[in-house]
Amino acid sequence: MRWTWKGTVSAAAVAALGAGIAISPVFAAAKSAKATHGEASAAPAVIMAGKLYGNIPNVTIRGVAAGKAPWVVDGSYQLKSNLFTASGKWLIIPKQGYMDNGQPVPAKIGGTTNGIAEVGAEITFANASPIVLPPVKLDSQGDFSFHDAIQWPKGAAQPVVLIGPEKNGQLVAWFAASDFLADYGQATGSAWMPMAKPARPEHGAKAAVARAHHGDAK
Repeated sequence: MRWTWKGTVSAAAVAALGAGIAISPVFAAAKSAKATHGEASAAPAVIMAGKLYGNIPNVTIRGVAAGKAPWVVDGSYQLKSNLFTASGKWLIIPKQGYMDNGQPVPAKIGGTTNGIAEVGAEITFANASPIVLPPVKLDSQGDFSFHDAIQWPKGAAQPVVLIGPEKNGQLVAWFAASDFLADYGQATGSAWMPMAKPARPEHGAKAAVARAHHGDAK
């Protein structure tokens, strides 16, 4: 079930959630330390932040297809347990590029928003339903801005931010996204286990020959 902007989130629920979320290496939700006696709870920590990048046609991210045209953007986002902010400029179709059918971008839509007047945002997770946020204005220059309260799903991990047009409370295509390849696709020391080195075959053969000679000597 998707959490959407059409649902109601109480201030108390948001505050309680904010006190129980902290940063982890895989951007998963984790319980924060309790404030000491007499101290106010710390403000919600930043879970994830970074730049936004334009799409490539024919690429689907967690069930959301890219727009049929390529898009570029100069933007960034920030995720806290109770707040999502993002802003960008020049979210437009470039004059040079290729459509989903392999044809060059038509001259009449290159350098424009192709008449798209609004974009929404979706925060997807590896193990939880996405958060869909209400659409905001996309002006003719490709400028947009989000500032929305959210309710972080319990235990949700590996968020990916998608920006694109919405219909009936759901994203129907993505024009821009967080850098999920850099966030989750790089090999690290924890991604593999060292394998035991196999015994060299010649060791066994030499040992057998040595034993045979030892027996002849007897």
